[in-house]
Amino acid sequence: MDTWRHSWTLIIFLLFASAFTVLGKSLIATCTAQMDSTTTFVEETTREEEILSLKNALKFFDADFFSESKVGEIANDAKEFNIPLYRGNRKLVASTDGGLYDPSVLVFNPTWGGSEEHYENKRFTYPSVSSIQRPDREEDIAFLSNRIAGMYQVLELGHLIRTKQITSHELTGIFLRRMKKYDVALEAVVSYTEDLAYKQAKEADSLLDRGEYLGPLHGIPYGLKDIIAVPHYKTTWGSTTFKNQVLDIEAWVYKRLRSAGAVLIAKLVSGSLAYDDIWFGGRTRNPWNIEEFSTGSSAGPAACTSAGLVPFAIGSETAGSITYPAARCGVTALRPTFGTVGRTGVMSISESLDKLGPFCRSAADCALVLDAIRGKDPDDLSSKDILLEDPFSVDITKLKVGYLEDAEMEVVDVLASMGVHMVPFKLNYTVDSVQGILNFTMDVEMLTHFDKWQRSGQDDAYEAQDQWPLELRRARMIPAVDYLQVCHLP
Repeated sequence: MDTWRHSWTLIIFLLFASAFTVLGKSLIATCTAQMDSTTTFVEETTREEEILSLKNALKFFDADFFSESKVGEIANDAKEFNIPLYRGNRKLVASTDGGLYDPSVLVFNPTWGGSEEHYENKRFTYPSVSSIQRPDREEDIAFLSNRIAGMYQVLELGHLIRTKQITSHELTGIFLRRMKKYDVALEAVVSYTEDLAYKQAKEADSLLDRGEYLGPLHGIPYGLKDIIAVPHYKTTWGSTTFKNQVLDIEAWVYKRLRSAGAVLIAKLVSGSLAYDDIWFGGRTRNPWNIEEFSTGSSAGPAACTSAGLVPFAIGSETAGSITYPAARCGVTALRPTFGTVGRTGVMSISESLDKLGPFCRSAADCALVLDAIRGKDPDDLSSKDILLEDPFSVDITKLKVGYLEDAEMEVVDVLASMGVHMVPFKLNYTVDSVQGILNFTMDVEMLTHFDKWQRSGQDDAYEAQDQWPLELRRARMIPAVDYLQVCHLP
């Protein structure tokens, strides 16, 4: 009996086990089917959301004219082709910032009609300043151009050196002392190149002792905007991110000045990444009123030249960074024609817009410095030997100068009264549209050179968040097609 009862219990147990197994399999199958259905639904929903998101994004590119099926094709191609290609290319060309090693392949040729002409570029002839005698006070030496009619400070200091009324070594010391004294208030100097300066000054004096004179810049102290590379010294670009950067590069403009015998005494403030007058060390002041600022990224060159801390300096301009700070600080500066001065070894914002030029205390001095730094730079494809008339002997009555006919500028009347042929003209587009095109071009090219900086989040450390960080995020939304169309505008 007990054996039968145990056998029957076992049979019932096996039947229940079998039933539960079948039921379990059925439940699992049902759940699996439901999960598959849910997964399919989620995938379809994700796909629909992806297409909708892309359609919305295309509105910001002014390209929301595609059908839904075409948007789906774009999404597929972007994932399977574009994104892997972007990432592969980026590893090859976006490894460094600043445009020093990967210049743009889009070269802007500044010659009229793209023609290639070669000139024998003769050096300028300079006025005589033989009556100049050395002042007793260092301050009078620093502001020598204010002493006589003509305003030739660089030329006059050069005369004092050539006639051995002062040595380059002594002159270098005068300007270094002034710089260290007044920069506390101006915040215009990034780093002093004192050892290099005294070495170059000694070389200049030794050459003169041997009867070798290199020209009007021989032994003259000067400063460089700190986006211009000099070996063994920091080139900070004014930025917190790059404030310890040392580039083993010798900028072309520095080479030209060194070969002319000039003496580099300091790297001067550039606004952070060549934007405005704010940099990692503060904000550069206006020497005329230190409660105000220098304005524009060539703030250091403008302030130091104005305050008599250097006889001249080299700055740069993409969209006003020579002209604005010069006007603000009351000095004379020259923004040369694009391509006149080579830019190798200089941080790039936009290869189709960037220019280098001198800050001085007179137009004549600007001509002297330009004469030393102009000419073909073999590593800058936009650089040209551009024919320039000798400004010290030109007949201005033979000049023809164009001006905007609706511009109210005193200079138009002044030049006309001197016999210059003034010709009015109109633009076929508005000033606002020109500014828009300028920013369009500048921002895209700048971001090309600072892609890694942005992607790594280093823009969060930028000194003024409403400047480059904002503009370069916006530049991400500029399509390549529209950028190239802008390049075709006359």
